[in-house]
Amino acid sequence: MKRLIALVLLFALALAQGLEAFWKAVEVPGGVCADGSPYRFYVSPGDPRKVVVDFQGGGACWDQATCGPESRTYRKRVDVQELYLAQGIYNRMSVANPFFGWTHVFVPYCTGDLHVGRATVDYGGFKVHHQGARNAQAALEYVFRNHTNPERVFVTGCSAGAYGAVLWADKILATYKNAQIAVCGDAGVGVVTEDFPGFTAWNPRLPELPGLSSPPKVSEIYRALAQAYPKAVLAQYTTLLDGTQIYFYALMKKEAAPSEATAREWAVAAERAVGFPASEANYTYYLAPGSQHCILPRPELYTLKVGEVSFLDWLRALAEGRTPPRVRP
Repeated sequence: MKRLIALVLLFALALAQGLEAFWKAVEVPGGVCADGSPYRFYVSPGDPRKVVVDFQGGGACWDQATCGPESRTYRKRVDVQELYLAQGIYNRMSVANPFFGWTHVFVPYCTGDLHVGRATVDYGGFKVHHQGARNAQAALEYVFRNHTNPERVFVTGCSAGAYGAVLWADKILATYKNAQIAVCGDAGVGVVTEDFPGFTAWNPRLPELPGLSSPPKVSEIYRALAQAYPKAVLAQYTTLLDGTQIYFYALMKKEAAPSEATAREWAVAAERAVGFPASEANYTYYLAPGSQHCILPRPELYTLKVGEVSFLDWLRALAEGRTPPRVRP
């Protein structure tokens, strides 16, 4: 009864104060977005022993066409609509949320570089600040400083945030050697063209792990992390025909809209990429039918079921530090 009263009071406070009732903005001195605007991240307080580190999605850019001032392929400044919508894992009021009561650190994305860029690039008449590494580093330093000995850590992100999660996971795993840690990429499986120029343009901060090519493939990073940190759980989610991932793959191929051949090509490569780390016992995945992009920010998190395994149960196992079964249609 006391818990119910507390939740009602918290909800009333949220209505009165808006976003600030749940999320505290943390300004980052020197942090910068693609268009030069200032950067900040957000923290929703909870149990200090249980921490979600969550990298936001929001596209990417890598050349004059995709990085232009009118381009809609990437976020150019801090925009936290996920927090306002409060769906999926952002529903801080729902006891069904596997992360109910956890501290949640939300790392906004506004640099077009998968959270790892270390360059300011002149694309011919305009500059883009690909400084995602600086911003993400500041957020992680805050986490490490304020949560010195957590019991559980869940590292995740949707879309471009899925890349942020896996590309910074080595830093988090190396810092929290005694914690139960799960890393779950949501809809960012790493299918790119052979000549993708992004990593050259961004001068990225990349994991230093054995067995990686240069630049490393996302599938290689998952396997290397699973091998280097056998107590951690590594996981991925995607739909088999993810429309947004296919769209960006088509952009890399200079297609204005994805052809059927490109969609099929991506689907084959995506299944191969997700399956590549499967030789490791602490790696798992959840493949769903359809073309929807991401699940963690969506209400479908609570309803999706493939075969006999609900996504909610699968996610709850990750939150508890267990390795759930691999799921596919």
